[in-house]
Amino acid sequence: MELFLRIMMIWRMLPMGLVMGAAGACALQADPPPEPPPEVPGIALTWSDCVRLAMKENPDLQASREGVIDSDAVRMGAYAALYPQISASFNDTRGYRGANLYSPYVYSTAYGEQLSVSQMIFNGFLTKGNIDQARAQLNLAFANLNGEKATVSYNLKAAFAQLLYAQKLIKISRDVIDIRESNARLVRLLYEGGSEDRGNMELSQANLDQAYYNLDQAVRTRDLSGVQLGVYIGKNLPAPVLAEGELQTDVLPVLPDFNKLALLTPAYFQHKAQVDAAAAGITIAQSGWYPTVTADASATRTDSQFPLKNHGWSAGFALSYPIFQGGATYFDVKAAGASLRQALDSLRSGTNDAALTLAQMFKNMVDQEDNVRIQKELLDATGLRYKIAEADYRNGLMSFEDFNTITDDYVGQQQALLSAQLSAVLAEAGWEEARGLGAIP
Repeated sequence: MELFLRIMMIWRMLPMGLVMGAAGACALQADPPPEPPPEVPGIALTWSDCVRLAMKENPDLQASREGVIDSDAVRMGAYAALYPQISASFNDTRGYRGANLYSPYVYSTAYGEQLSVSQMIFNGFLTKGNIDQARAQLNLAFANLNGEKATVSYNLKAAFAQLLYAQKLIKISRDVIDIRESNARLVRLLYEGGSEDRGNMELSQANLDQAYYNLDQAVRTRDLSGVQLGVYIGKNLPAPVLAEGELQTDVLPVLPDFNKLALLTPAYFQHKAQVDAAAAGITIAQSGWYPTVTADASATRTDSQFPLKNHGWSAGFALSYPIFQGGATYFDVKAAGASLRQALDSLRSGTNDAALTLAQMFKNMVDQEDNVRIQKELLDATGLRYKIAEADYRNGLMSFEDFNTITDDYVGQQQALLSAQLSAVLAEAGWEEARGLGAIP
């Protein structure tokens, strides 16, 4: 019985061998397919190039930097009340009085010069509250800038990784076309030799058409990724844009203390600055309970002609105390206290949220790193299975259905590994953004 099976197998393989031999002879005589022209990139960027350009061109970063300059100017302006206020004035007054029964008309001219100095001595700690509040707003602007840097760094890294992914997907798609072309050629030869049916031949051709479609889609994805990278850089880039680098991540850190890391995030410093501003708001509101003390001095010269001969001076101080303002100060203090308690609750809630986000991002990063390792093992296994299956199918030891399934697994696993590598890079970028870190210094 075993001898009979061997004879039948050899008999089945004989037509296929003849057909393959004929096809080989034809292939030797045919001209090789023309090579596609090399693609000339509009611009090729490394990761360092992207960071350098984004630091200079990104509009969100520029807006955040201007916010810091604005807040710093407001803070410096708050100190103005601590210094004397000096003003100088000059007036030229012309007068006319019409004539009547008792006096003729009169024209008059008067010139005057005055130099005034005033100094706020005490205003119920209002100036101190304004300074503290302006300083808190500056700290908030710095925290917003750091948060924006982390966000821009994440977006930039994600766009750069997406472009690398699209480029590698193009390469994989071309390799898949080679596989599908080889399989379609083999199935057609078997069909022409009478050992395969037409449905399997058409399915192998459809798989090849699908591979060409996937290649076109990958090219469009690359072009879109180049546009996206230009948006996050803040500059229009000539197409096609190519990225130079690899989809790889750094070594995983040890399990950190997420509660401690949360105290170093931009979100924490944003809420902390809001607490400081609210505390300064209480000082400002309570200034209405205190008196206001000012001192001033002035010197004047007047006359009807130059040089001005009439001169004088005055100096003094003033004290004012609000006795009743309709309860405005009371309600201002009450509102400021509520704002402070609200800011403290937001600080506690924001810190807890930051710790939770850090834990989630760390878990996702570790999961994606492990997934890359698993997908590499699966690719090695499916690649070996495909090689064995191709030889078995070529020798008639495997059905088309099994061979096609194994081929699909191998093709799909190449894309699965690439997707896992992209997800790992994005997860690492998300972890850096949650910590307020990134490539933007």
